[in-house]
Amino acid sequence: MVTDPKAFFRFAAKYYSILSDLYYCEDGLTDGELIDLIGRHLADDDPSGLHVMDRLQQLWIIEEVPGESSRWEVTHPVRALLRFLLREQRLTSVEVLQGYLKSLENSKKEIEKGIASGERESVVRLINDVSETVERLRADSADNYSSILNTCMEIKANKEHLPSIKRFEIINHLWGKYMVPMRDLIDIDKSMETHLDSLEFTLAAGMLRFGNHQELVRLLGGARSRILRMRRQAAADFHNALRDVEPLYETLKVDSEFARGASIAMHRMEKKGLSSLELDQKLPFTYWRTEGLLSDSGISVLLRELKGYAPEKAAVVTTPHDMITSYYITPGEVLNSLRDSLPVSDLLQWLNEYCEKGTSADILRLYGVVYGTPPGTLQYGSASRRYYIKGTEMQAYPISLVHHELE
Repeated sequence: MVTDPKAFFRFAAKYYSILSDLYYCEDGLTDGELIDLIGRHLADDDPSGLHVMDRLQQLWIIEEVPGESSRWEVTHPVRALLRFLLREQRLTSVEVLQGYLKSLENSKKEIEKGIASGERESVVRLINDVSETVERLRADSADNYSSILNTCMEIKANKEHLPSIKRFEIINHLWGKYMVPMRDLIDIDKSMETHLDSLEFTLAAGMLRFGNHQELVRLLGGARSRILRMRRQAAADFHNALRDVEPLYETLKVDSEFARGASIAMHRMEKKGLSSLELDQKLPFTYWRTEGLLSDSGISVLLRELKGYAPEKAAVVTTPHDMITSYYITPGEVLNSLRDSLPVSDLLQWLNEYCEKGTSADILRLYGVVYGTPPGTLQYGSASRRYYIKGTEMQAYPISLVHHELE
């Protein structure tokens, strides 16, 4: 284990190129290969390759591959750090996320016991565990979205010229392994919502129980805020990923089915000839006829009639002065105007200014439309704010809207 973090980061800063190359050697390196890799990055005034290799072991950057001798690989914690720095996130399975929820459920039960018995120290320790688990869940959700987005971009670019069937297999794996289970996890009335609703209720009960201990109330309130932020981001990550994956899934599914059908037909033609496809029975186009087409003489008669046509004076439609015109803005109009106004620092305030003649009900209706199909990336504020909209007082966490990061 690393006993001197400063020494670790000084070494990593000086020999980052070595660490980067080690990260991409997923099969490990022998002693000779490791010395050769180190030597390619050493300057004339650097210590020897053997000394650098010893430091890599002492700082726990590398370790021996299990079951093999004299073969080295990057340790898991260092690989995770480099993966984060290199933005090469790996997908976290839904089973792992469900494990987080199970951990939160167990912590909730322990917090309930601590609240009932008044054990403040136990509650503080459990709150720290809850906050750590919630942040892991939020980070894994963000990593999943980044990984799915990168995969979709690679599929679209198709630099390796993969056939549509292979590309569909990749997208189908994402769809079946991550998207469908994640949708079942975060949908309303599903396990994630149930666990987190119950946990938030327990934390709120703790705030009432320990109302005279301001520090503990602050910790309980902070944990509730972390849960709220995580829930919002997990939902946003899923819907953003779904927006990228679903069109590719549908398109590649059709292309792969067509390619698979054509491949089967070609194979049958090669083995049994064209007659084996029985095209005469399946495509019996022996003759056809056209109906409803105008002849040249008919079109000429219509044009002569139109030439002498004189339109009548249009009727004047008057509106009573006392008639009240209803106010309505279509969602498409709002989304187009919002897209042109990006970035927007506060969505609710923007809608209030945009809908000058609307009611608070109109603004909340459009607020829900934008939240469901945002024309940009949603970002959530960490502190709630009070709004006074069309005579109605509201309290909400501000939502800002910026351009998509990758488009």
